[in-house]
Amino acid sequence: MELQTGLSNGTVVTFAGGSLGETARVVFATEVAREHLAVTDRSPFHPQSLSWPDQPGDRGWLILADGRRATVLDSREALLNRATGILATGDAARALKRGDPDIAAVVLHVLDAAVAPGEVVTLEVDGPFRHALSLQHTGVHLAALALNQCAAPFWTKTPDDTDSLGAPNLDKAAVTQSQIGADASTDGYRLGKSLRKKGFDAAAFLSDLPGRAAAINETLRQMLTTPAPVVLTPGEGPLGDRRLWSTHLNGVEVSMPCGGTHVARLSDLAAVEVSLAPTEDGFVMVTQSRAATTAS
Repeated sequence: MELQTGLSNGTVVTFAGGSLGETARVVFATEVAREHLAVTDRSPFHPQSLSWPDQPGDRGWLILADGRRATVLDSREALLNRATGILATGDAARALKRGDPDIAAVVLHVLDAAVAPGEVVTLEVDGPFRHALSLQHTGVHLAALALNQCAAPFWTKTPDDTDSLGAPNLDKAAVTQSQIGADASTDGYRLGKSLRKKGFDAAAFLSDLPGRAAAINETLRQMLTTPAPVVLTPGEGPLGDRRLWSTHLNGVEVSMPCGGTHVARLSDLAAVEVSLAPTEDGFVMVTQSRAATTAS
């Protein structure tokens, strides 16, 4: 879908810095297919990504100056052509080239009521829902690093890519889909011919998935024995900017690109556990992260 907006700038977002509330101005609003849509100049809402839609969009509230509240049912990424003012959503947005300097990303808030352009509003994110997703997303990153360590002995050739801990990056090479939920997350991995040509012994790895899961879970337990801050940078900036997730594991700094949200520290996690199950072309890993009782 394409919408003519007259906009010339993308959305400045603050979710990476942990923000749950911002004052903003509505710069575009419309109703399409019975959905009330609004774009603001800045937003604390994390929208579901167009390119890697693993984490659902934040939900919450938009509060008008007179106190009236509109519920933010969903938040989605959309792409604006700054030269034409056309805002593309869904498949129309995915067809655009991100490298085009005229393309800027915006947060599209889906509301249960109409708002008017020009209004100054307060945006509030549903904190418990954000925290649940952040908890699972941080656990997924730790599980990916633990998976890489567990799978390292099954490489027969020196891999082209390694993660921050120096292990061959199986997660990056094999993951095909990811879905982050409030209670657990699911990642699918394809161990195809190209991966085997690179030297990964898929048959040996798949021969004992319960054993692999046990090894990953022990690594995860060790990772959480030395809690450290979790940082997503930059904490504020245009939605389309590249962001980096980082923390320390046993004193070693680890990082990876990420556009989602995360807990503020590893001590927010009481435990992270995975289970593995075979699929037709690889395996699926379900990760469950449990919050520490002191997590805020």
